[in-house]
Amino acid sequence: MNMSVYITKEIPVSSHIKKYLKYTFGSTYTFNQKDFFGKLITSVFKKGYRKRVVVKCDDIYTIKLKAYQVKILGNLIEWEECVSLNKAIDSFFRRQVFFHMDMNRKLDKDNSYPAMVQCLFEMDITEDDINYDSLYRDYKRKCSYPKTTRKKINYESDNNAA
Repeated sequence: MNMSVYITKEIPVSSHIKKYLKYTFGSTYTFNQKDFFGKLITSVFKKGYRKRVVVKCDDIYTIKLKAYQVKILGNLIEWEECVSLNKAIDSFFRRQVFFHMDMNRKLDKDNSYPAMVQCLFEMDITEDDINYDSLYRDYKRKCSYPKTTRKKINYESDNNAA
């Protein structure tokens, strides 16, 4: 009888990142080296021992790995690696929310704040998890869809030059 035994690991993450991961992968992620999150997780685990450090975390997210995967990857997660992982996922999360906001601006040419709130509501992310105004200001700084319209190409001037 071949039964796969999973070992669960809990990684510290921000509360909005936990909700994003829960929305994207479910309440528990089953490790797969071939997907985006699996590739990020691979860089976090280390073999060996670590010192116990008391660190305050907002939340945790559970990852299931098979015993042979733990043997290959290692069993320990260093705090610095978790911080890097949290930053990487936060960056990916923001890109996804900003893309949603850009599409709303492109289609409706309206304020993208309601689109952001709707996207966060869909992921069950509240104002307690991440400050909406701060996220919106970050979007305005990194806005990828310009407010100005493009110049129209004057085909007649191109034909006269030839």
